Amino acid sequence: MTWELTRDPLHLGYLGLAQGVPLVVFQLLAGVLADRTSRRRLLLVTTTLTSSTLILAFVLIVLGLARVPHLLVLAALGSTFRAFDEPSRMSLVPQLIDRERLPNAIVLGSIPWQAGRMLGPSVTGVLIAAFGGTVGFALAAIASCTALALYSRLDVREETKAGDGQRVLAQLVEGLSFVGGNFVFASLISLALFNALFGLSYITVLPVYADTYFGMGSTGYGLLSAAHGAGSMLGTLIIATVAERILRPGKIMLTAATCMGLALMVFSRSPGMGVAIPMLALTGFCSTFYLTHVTTIIQQTVPDHLRGRVLSLYSLCWNLLPLGGLLAGALAAAVDARFAVLVGGALVAANALVLFTSRRLRALG
Repeated sequence: MTWELTRDPLHLGYLGLAQGVPLVVFQLLAGVLADRTSRRRLLLVTTTLTSSTLILAFVLIVLGLARVPHLLVLAALGSTFRAFDEPSRMSLVPQLIDRERLPNAIVLGSIPWQAGRMLGPSVTGVLIAAFGGTVGFALAAIASCTALALYSRLDVREETKAGDGQRVLAQLVEGLSFVGGNFVFASLISLALFNALFGLSYITVLPVYADTYFGMGSTGYGLLSAAHGAGSMLGTLIIATVAERILRPGKIMLTAATCMGLALMVFSRSPGMGVAIPMLALTGFCSTFYLTHVTTIIQQTVPDHLRGRVLSLYSLCWNLLPLGGLLAGALAAAVDARFAVLVGGALVAANALVLFTSRRLRALG
């Protein structure tokens, strides 16, 4: 909608800024709030506000009243509510599932997300082409209202702690100190951080590969994107099948992280689609495989009174994806796209190999 109103790429940059800044600014504070209040109630409030924002955007567009400032403000509000939504939603999962079934639950819960990455853009693209951008807001509003109805039926027993007398800032520092002073949690967060900043940054320069290196334009871009999504889905399904039978998830997690970095390095030098597609499929597979283990280990081992703060820090890593794209774009502009992806893959592999030297991480299980 911003593009339709302006036809100016700069305004798309402003939109990305409006969406990204609130996530970075409020994510850690949201984790503190998730540990101080009822997580279910916080989830209901944020989902209600998100639904209202989407409905307002839909009404403004239908009435022809939407202007770029409106869209930027609504985008910023939606991201603010999402920042408070993520820690509370993720923190509720262990309260809904028996601990021994937690790995399967986390994996199965990621299937709709992986399927959405594969099918969402193409399906929505067809609908927007047929009915205009308004349909996107309509579908998003319906989905958010449906989520609100489902959340309202959750029956969760919560022991609400009003901060144990601590101030918000003190609790925030406590959460950061816990992660910083705990080698295992700091390592797990670093695996996610390197994936977001350096691993998945290749997505930013994927059009360069499809168009300049492989000469296949938008068709090649679609195939390369689908390859990563298919690999991710395959990894999700395999973990869902064998999660309870994996005895040493620490070793497998670090091995998969190393393999992801190496696959990206091979992809960076691929001469054509015949090498690029399987390497991106392997990248998606390894990425999902090791990050699912990271999520599971964090959920199983973090103290419940710190769960919201630790998970908010974990979620913050994913909200730094645009920064990783910026770094990849800068490297591609300074040297070339192949060099940018090569550096990103090398950093992911190097981080995993360094962590592999830790007996504590290898013994996780």
